[in-house]
Amino acid sequence: MRKYQLYILCGVTVICFPLLGWVINAIFSEHSFWDQFNSTYHIAVQLLIGGLYGCFSGLICWFIIRSRLMEATRAKYVDRIKALGLNNIEIILVSICAGIGEEILFRGILQDYMGVVLTSIVFVGIHGYFTTKHWSIFLYGLAMTVIIVGIGFAYVEMGVIAPIVAHTIIDVILLYLISKYEDTASGADPISI
Repeated sequence: MRKYQLYILCGVTVICFPLLGWVINAIFSEHSFWDQFNSTYHIAVQLLIGGLYGCFSGLICWFIIRSRLMEATRAKYVDRIKALGLNNIEIILVSICAGIGEEILFRGILQDYMGVVLTSIVFVGIHGYFTTKHWSIFLYGLAMTVIIVGIGFAYVEMGVIAPIVAHTIIDVILLYLISKYEDTASGADPISI
C-alpha cells in the first residue's frame, strides 16, 4: 500500500463509516444518530477510562505480538507497516481516523442491532484476524476479540467517546511500536516495554 492509498483509506473510514452509520440509523432506528455521544459520565471520565483501557490493551497486544508465538507472522506485519514510512503525526492521524470512523459505525450503530459479542467478532473478523492460514494470527484474533468486547461494554456503559479514545490509543501504541521494531538475534528489540 502506498501512502496516498492510506490517506484515502483514512478519509473513507472517518467520513464514510459514520455516514453509513447515519443512514442505517435513519432507516432502522427511532433514536437520533447523536444519542451515541450522550453519557451520564463527565467527558473527562470518558476520556480517562478510554485512555487507560487503550493503554492497557495496546500493551497487552504488543506483548502478544512480540511473543515467540507470533514470530513468523510478526515479520510480515512489521515489514508492511515499516514500508509505509509513517512518521509520528501520520501514526496519530491514521489512529484517530480508525478510532472515530470504526467506533461510530460498529459500537455506535451496529452494536445496537448485533449485540456486544457478535459485533466484536465481526469487527475482528473484518480486520482479517480469523484466518485459517495462520494459527498464530487466529489466536491473536481471539485475544483481540476479548479486548474489543471490553470496548463494547465501555460503549454500553458510557457512550462512544471512551471506545473512540481506547481504539485510537491501541492503534497509536501498536503502529508506533511496530514501526520502530527491530528484530535482533537475541529476540529482544531496543524498545522493549
